[in-house]
Amino acid sequence: MSKVPHPFQVVAFFLMAVNFALWQPFVWWRAGAAVLMLGFGCYGVYVLRRSKRKESIQESSELE
Repeated sequence: MSKVPHPFQVVAFFLMAVNFALWQPFVWWRAGAAVLMLGFGCYGVYVLRRSKRKESIQESSELE
C-alpha cells in the first residue's frame, strides 16, 4: 500500500478541521481536534510534496 495520501484526503482533513472548529457549541475538545486535524493535513501535504519531488528526481536521473 502506498504511504502517499491521495490529494482528496489532504483536502478532506482541512475541511473537517474547519467544520470541527466552527460547529456550535465551541468547546475545548473541538479546538484540540481541529488543531490535530490541521497537523495531519499539513503532514499529508508534506508527504505528498516529498513523493512528487522524489518522482521528479527519479525521472530526471532516468533521462540522463
